[in-house]
Amino acid sequence: MTVLGLEDRLSHLLQDALRRAEPPPAPGRGPDPLLEGACRWEIPKDPSFGELSNSVAFKLAARRKQPPQRLAEELAAAVLSSSRGSGLGTLVERVEAKGGFLNVFLSLQALTGVVRAILAQGPRYGVRRQAKPLAVNVEFVSANPTGPLSVAHGRQAAVGDVLARLLRSQGYRVTAEYYLNDEGRQIELLGQSLRARYLQGLFREAPVPEDGYHGAYVAESGSRLAKEIGDQAVDKPLDYFMELGMKEQLAEIRRVLERFGLAFDRWTSQRWLRTSGRIEAALKALQERGALYEADGAVWFASTKFGDDKDRVVRKRDGELTYLSPDIAYHQWKLQQGYDRLINLWGPDHHGYIARVKAAMSALGLSAERLDVRIVQLVTLSRGGRPVPMSKRQGEFVTFHEILDEVGVDATRFFYLMRTMDSPLDFDLELAKSQSQDNPVYYIQYAHARICSILAKARLPWWTRCCTDLTQFREPDERVLMHWLFQYPMVLRICAISCEPHGITMYLRRLAESLHVFYTKHRVIGEDPAVSAARAALIRATRQVFANGLGVLGISAPSRM
Repeated sequence: MTVLGLEDRLSHLLQDALRRAEPPPAPGRGPDPLLEGACRWEIPKDPSFGELSNSVAFKLAARRKQPPQRLAEELAAAVLSSSRGSGLGTLVERVEAKGGFLNVFLSLQALTGVVRAILAQGPRYGVRRQAKPLAVNVEFVSANPTGPLSVAHGRQAAVGDVLARLLRSQGYRVTAEYYLNDEGRQIELLGQSLRARYLQGLFREAPVPEDGYHGAYVAESGSRLAKEIGDQAVDKPLDYFMELGMKEQLAEIRRVLERFGLAFDRWTSQRWLRTSGRIEAALKALQERGALYEADGAVWFASTKFGDDKDRVVRKRDGELTYLSPDIAYHQWKLQQGYDRLINLWGPDHHGYIARVKAAMSALGLSAERLDVRIVQLVTLSRGGRPVPMSKRQGEFVTFHEILDEVGVDATRFFYLMRTMDSPLDFDLELAKSQSQDNPVYYIQYAHARICSILAKARLPWWTRCCTDLTQFREPDERVLMHWLFQYPMVLRICAISCEPHGITMYLRRLAESLHVFYTKHRVIGEDPAVSAARAALIRATRQVFANGLGVLGISAPSRM
């Protein structure tokens, strides 16, 4: 019996124990919600509580009006007995009930099996395959091509890219998508601003619109254009400057994202949605379903019928479409493509859009439950605990590429992921640049590099790699390290289910901490060749998990620091 799939098999044993403890559901009733999902094991906060933990006894206690601890003891005995009868007895050392929790402790055989599995699977350790992979579309960043990406856009880029990598590692078919708002009022203002700066470069009087783009990047673009072509564009229509400005900013966005290691699978244009007729088709479909009406000269979507707090205008009095119209067509188009799930990462200023877009999907006869909108909160910058002004001068702000210039890609990625996406993030620039154990990404990368250094200096007999005796482990610190190696696939699964990749950063910090404690207290390569070979195998497995986890984060795993 191998350790692979052990968590799933123990979940089945717990589910069987619950079925025996609970009366069968009445005829005609669906599955017991207590049994659905409650049997999944979680990661204990402390290794002293074992390798797996479950809190189902608390839910059962409320139903049966009995103490959670008593029920946990009954379930623990049932699971332990079933594990011995199912052939898992050599892998499960004991099952304890403590404080109402079920805690499973694996045997040394099981934990050494984890080490062997990692060494055998290499980069595939933690990767899952699905017989029928779910198709998921993850849309993120999607900044208007009117200026540089902001610090907040950078956080969306990090969260979205790692979420896509994470879901792919768990067997999902993922499309990473950038929705490009390449027309409308903001693009028009960009064109007006660029034309004004171009004319100013020719020493002509041309004010920038008050609500236009006043940043230095537009002034530099206009001045450069004036030097390159002189007065050749003086009589060009506004569309010329709109197109030129948008293409220039979009090229810069693509360059920064490429530098960040982010490549979108698809860029979808709002202009294409309009010219292809999809926007008008979506509005016509709403009209045919009785979800549109006219009032005050405008066309309204009756979104209150579908859960929104008020009706929304989709076409203004002058015939111009509102922002909602292309959004409706865009989401309709994506759902029509057969995605099982749409995940949108939006900024906090878009929170009010969630209900209206979901309402539109329901009005179109599509499943609004397939649309999952997550809000990625804002970022504040600091240096050594002191706030950094986000705005430098009129029309300008600290940009994403400036963060990359100062702290590098690896630290930027990790720091953006250190909090859940729905929590505001304080990004300490000085800490991100520091080469100390206080800097979490440096601490983790150093752990990987330390293992590389140890193994490079090791002088073990050749036969130890193929005849390693892993029963040599005797120290508690060795068990703790194997405990965390076992947890890695669970971490990926839990993060994928919750769509919260920040858990991977927390896990890697705990693994690095355990590695450093082990290294400080014990010699890896000592006088006993058998013990040295076993410990070398343990740290090789640890190095592999570091590399795998950092790979999901899109962060490098250096061999020397």
